Amino acid sequence: MMQTQFIVSLVLNFCAFFLTVVGTYVMLKGIDADEHLAADGWGSIKYFTVQSNLFYGIYAAIFAVSELIYGSFEAMPDVLFILKYIFTVGIALTMMTVLCYLAPIVEKSYPPLFKGANLYFHLLIPLLGIAAFCFFEKGAEISLPMVFLGLIPFGLYGVYYAIVALSHIENGKVDAKYDWYCFLAKGIAKAPIASFFMLAAATAVCFGLWALNQFI
Repeated sequence: MMQTQFIVSLVLNFCAFFLTVVGTYVMLKGIDADEHLAADGWGSIKYFTVQSNLFYGIYAAIFAVSELIYGSFEAMPDVLFILKYIFTVGIALTMMTVLCYLAPIVEKSYPPLFKGANLYFHLLIPLLGIAAFCFFEKGAEISLPMVFLGLIPFGLYGVYYAIVALSHIENGKVDAKYDWYCFLAKGIAKAPIASFFMLAAATAVCFGLWALNQFI
């Protein structure tokens, strides 16, 4: 059973890397770019949804090569699985943010939003990554305190987003081009509320992925 999980994990990680390469090409070329959840050109690097997928895709390749080198989960260092968990949280949070927050606030329905680079970065890669980590990569015991390591990408990006947004305040509001996720659309006073709900959602994703990996 463990050998089967190992092989499936290897395949899924190489697939994730391949989709990341394809998604990046589609993004840079602006192929089928959506007008609302746009992901085209180098300017899209500012989005957490793009960053999380690029980091995950690169690490998926590193993890897959490590699998080939070590030959089994048992021989692989725990740190490789912990890093995989951290990067998986990033893409899972990306997908949940799009499905539960961004898609409902734009005018189009869900299907049109998942085209071009968004298809890869908002759906396909997150699904592959979640499936790989939760159901096949059972090589390390991740302790309960380590769950909070999954908040690192979210926290770092939150600091970056806050600096960009809050440094462009005019008349108590942030210009939409500096508040690209519309978290501050209802005013700066709502920032603590938005931050709380995002932190709660990120924490829930962390515990959800951890529980599926450790107990399923």
